[in-house]
Amino acid sequence: MLNRIIFVVISYIRCSLIKNFEGVREKRLCIISKSHYGLLKNTCVKMKQTLIVFMLTISCLTIRAQDQQVQQLKTKIDSLDTKLLVHDSIHKKTFAKELPNSRNEIENNSYIGFVISGVRGISLSIGGFVEADLIYDFRAMGDKNSFTTSSIEMYPTHGSDNISTFSVRPSRLSFMGTNLHNSISALLEFDFVGSNGTTAPQLRFAYIWFKNWGAGKYWSNFMDSDNYPDILDFEGPNGSLSIRQIQIRYTFSIGKTNKMAVSFEMPGAELTIPETWISKSVFPDFTTSFEHRFWKATSHLRLAGLVHPITYLNSAGSEKTTLGGALSFSGCIQVNRMDNINLQLTAGTGFAKYNNDLGGLGYDAFTNKADTNKVSTLPQLNFYAYYNHWWSSRLSSSLGWSFVGLSNEKGVYDPEAIKSTNYASTNLIFYPNDNFKFGLEFLYGSRKDMDNKVRDAFRFQFTFFAKI
Repeated sequence: MLNRIIFVVISYIRCSLIKNFEGVREKRLCIISKSHYGLLKNTCVKMKQTLIVFMLTISCLTIRAQDQQVQQLKTKIDSLDTKLLVHDSIHKKTFAKELPNSRNEIENNSYIGFVISGVRGISLSIGGFVEADLIYDFRAMGDKNSFTTSSIEMYPTHGSDNISTFSVRPSRLSFMGTNLHNSISALLEFDFVGSNGTTAPQLRFAYIWFKNWGAGKYWSNFMDSDNYPDILDFEGPNGSLSIRQIQIRYTFSIGKTNKMAVSFEMPGAELTIPETWISKSVFPDFTTSFEHRFWKATSHLRLAGLVHPITYLNSAGSEKTTLGGALSFSGCIQVNRMDNINLQLTAGTGFAKYNNDLGGLGYDAFTNKADTNKVSTLPQLNFYAYYNHWWSSRLSSSLGWSFVGLSNEKGVYDPEAIKSTNYASTNLIFYPNDNFKFGLEFLYGSRKDMDNKVRDAFRFQFTFFAKI
């Protein structure tokens, strides 16, 4: 009984203590809350402000990152657009037809290879080809790698006939950079036609186009670079105009089917003069051309003119200038889908520098026979015509003839100077695919000197050709 009374008393005391303790704690918490309420309130406000600034910063960074991503995507899209435009251009020019690329299309750069990069609106493409020629000459030729009729040896040495030559000199490598947004293009091209028959790289083109303007080393505006017959010989027809030189050119359209170009080209003449005389480069050559396209741009006719100043210093120390010049009419006519004709007729005086056969021989002018202090230019006539036929979509042939003639009405001291040359060829070319071809070509040429001595030459050429 006593134990129960003690237990009840202890329990009552315990409950009272706990109740008092909780009351004290509540009072203390109330005092603490009241004393620190202002501090907590200020802290919350600051945290809220900090959180707002943090969120704004994160938003700005996110927007900036998104802008950068958008700009990167835009750059990629522009690059893809550039590649697409280039590939579309290549497709239209080279693949949107049943026939493989002819030599004419490759020579005038309508085939520019494939795009290897496109960054910031600039497209860089690489092109070219590898060619291996196997040549057999029945008669002596000074030029063993090309059928240059002016190099036919008039007095060959014993054993100089029946010569075989293997060559890769025509092989070519080109780089084309294009900025489609600013209409700027640049071409850099090399072949392997080194001096003295070597395969040292040689610069062919270094040219820039900007809208209607062009500047650098390129085909002369006087020649028709879009009129080359589909032949295997690297030299080509003796009567063609063929020269690459530094120039500045302006080209503009007249309607939808006509275009005209004018150019100032590298000065200088190739003369046959005494060693005491000096050939000088003073006045640039001037050329102009007019071209008309027809039959859905598959054919064209072209008229070009040349003014060629010839400046020299004679043995008396007098500087003199005489004018050479010429007119050229050329064209490529698509007879039907499988046949076309290439032709050219050029006449004038003192323009041998521009001729495929006489260039580099000093035939622009000779010392005058009547007045030995002056030079005289010789009247000259060039001509060629070729017929190109496709037997099928993989087999083609060409047949043609070319002529170069010089008049001796003013007299030339050297009786062994060239009076005329002839060039003729025919071939059979097979295209296993669009990037490879091989063929056999037969060539005939003749040379006639001022003393009327004539000698001819014959050649077989077998060629392997692969586009890059």
